[in-house]
Amino acid sequence: MDLTSLLGYILVGLLFGWVSSTLVEWVWYRGRRRQIDLSAMSPAARGTQPLPEGPAAQTFGAPPGPAVAATAQTGRRDHRDAQPGPPVAQDLSNRPDNLTAVYGIGGLYERRLYQVGIFTWDQLSRADAESLQQITRALPGSDTSAWTEQARELAQANHRIGAVYDGPLPEDLTRIAGVDQVFEDALYAAGIFTYRQLTERTPDELARIIPAHLAGEELDFVSWIVQADSLRDEYYTDEPPIL
Repeated sequence: MDLTSLLGYILVGLLFGWVSSTLVEWVWYRGRRRQIDLSAMSPAARGTQPLPEGPAAQTFGAPPGPAVAATAQTGRRDHRDAQPGPPVAQDLSNRPDNLTAVYGIGGLYERRLYQVGIFTWDQLSRADAESLQQITRALPGSDTSAWTEQARELAQANHRIGAVYDGPLPEDLTRIAGVDQVFEDALYAAGIFTYRQLTERTPDELARIIPAHLAGEELDFVSWIVQADSLRDEYYTDEPPIL
C-alpha cells in the first residue's frame, strides 16, 4: 500500500469518527434537554406532557396527535373512545431559544442571529433562506432553508409559536467551565442570559436553579461566578454587529 492510499484511509476514518461522535453528542444532548425540561415542569403539567411518537417526533420532540385506541381484533385505530387532553398553554415567556438545537447552526451562527434580533425558533422559522445565508455568512453548501423548517418544528413542539425576546444580547454561558448546554438552558429559563447577570447571583440561588438531582454531581457555583466576572462584556467585542 503506497503512502497516498494510506493517507486516504486515515482521512476517511477521521471523517467517519467525527460524524459519528457529532451524531452521538446531538442525540445525548436532546435526551438531557428533554429530561431537564420535564423536571422543571409542575407535576400537573408533567402529567399532561405527551410522549414522542414516530421518527419525526424522536428527532424534534414533537408532541403526538390525539390519543387513539387500537382494537385487538383488527389492529385498526379506533377514534371513537379517544379523549382529547387539556390544551397546553403557549410558553411565551420573555427569553431566547437555543438556536443551536437546529442542525447546522453552531455557536458562531447563533451569535450572528442574535445580533440582528433573531432570538427564538419562531422568529428563525419566519426568516427567508437568503437572508439567513447573509446574516450568518454560512458556507455555500449550508441548507439554510432546512433551518427554518426545523425551527418551526421546535417552536411547535415546545409551545413557542409567537415567542419573542427583548432583553440583553444573550451570551454563550457554556464558555464557563462546568456549564454545559443543558445547564445553560436552565440558566436562560431562570432569566440569566449574560455573564454580568450570572455574577449578580449567589451560589445558593444558582443551586436552586440547578438542583443536585439534575446536575448529578456537586457543582462549583463560586467558580462559575468568578469565571463569568472575567468574561463579561467581551462576548460580542471581537465581531462588530451585523447590520
